[in-house]
Amino acid sequence: MLSPYANTAVLASRAVKQTYKGLIAELYAIHNGQLSQTTRRVYNEVQEVSKLDSEDLGVLNRRFADANNYLTLLKNLRIQQELIQKYGKGELTTEQAANKVGLALPKTPAPKD
Repeated sequence: MLSPYANTAVLASRAVKQTYKGLIAELYAIHNGQLSQTTRRVYNEVQEVSKLDSEDLGVLNRRFADANNYLTLLKNLRIQQELIQKYGKGELTTEQAANKVGLALPKTPAPKD
């Protein structure tokens, strides 16, 4: 007889696999489409997750939380790199910031002696 948590485990397992799929995609992007050692390790994790049953729900939940946190980190690092490439890194002067958005600062008159 199936455990009452069997459907929950199946749904959770799908969510974990989807998260791992996202992780593998991000790792491929980081490594320029190459299969890295980290990507292989994540792929092996997916294989292990697929073997878990409803009695391993706690393990599944922990793996999901870890995988989801790691996926969020990788996505945010990628987005950060894209923003740095687009806008540059570091602080701009007020004049540089104004020029970047198409504005010009008013000229300050020279002090009179």
